[in-house]
Amino acid sequence: MRIFLEEFRKTIKCTNYIFHIHTDYTDGISSINDYFEYASHNNINVIIFTEHVRRNLKYDFDTFIEDIRDKNRRFAKVRTFIGCEAKLLLGGTLDIPINILSRIDIICFACHSFPQDVELYRSSFKKLFVNEEWKDFVRIWVHPGRFLKKLNILDKNLEILQELVNVAFSEDVILEKNLKEDLPPLEILENMPSDNIILGYDAHSIDELKIIRKRMK
Repeated sequence: MRIFLEEFRKTIKCTNYIFHIHTDYTDGISSINDYFEYASHNNINVIIFTEHVRRNLKYDFDTFIEDIRDKNRRFAKVRTFIGCEAKLLLGGTLDIPINILSRIDIICFACHSFPQDVELYRSSFKKLFVNEEWKDFVRIWVHPGRFLKKLNILDKNLEILQELVNVAFSEDVILEKNLKEDLPPLEILENMPSDNIILGYDAHSIDELKIIRKRMK
């Protein structure tokens, strides 16, 4: 696993990539083919697919993977990684179907709906980060701090976010710099090594991806 993690870090450091995108298999608008078309026309070498998952999937994940592989045969110069975005559950478990684990390289940890309990949020993420069950995967914490931001308490709880970031870093969990929501705050990012940060678009369409990429220039 360590070899693959270091290879992944080297890949995102040395190539143009798209990370954190959603397709029309879930709540996105654009198709897998749309993303390949966009990448091939914009000097993007790597697409990291990170579709939403739940324990009870409403789409066929095998079909999703086969769709990626089929399009990849047409756009052979674009390298792909297959991952998923799974939400944090109470107590530090993940809302993820076990049967897809042999098919993916990357698991993105996300906090979506969650009780308004900051201590429970903190303890649950800590348990997730140290959980041996997921250490065979490249693990990425996406839109870190969103839960605190939604409660309008992020500024007053930066020390909690920093504490969680430190635990994540110690456990080789990569931190997303979410370009869509500007998360985590700059104060947090400044303390992180660049090789432990990945740029994420959280894009649900090609148009949204274009807007975010234009804003970066």
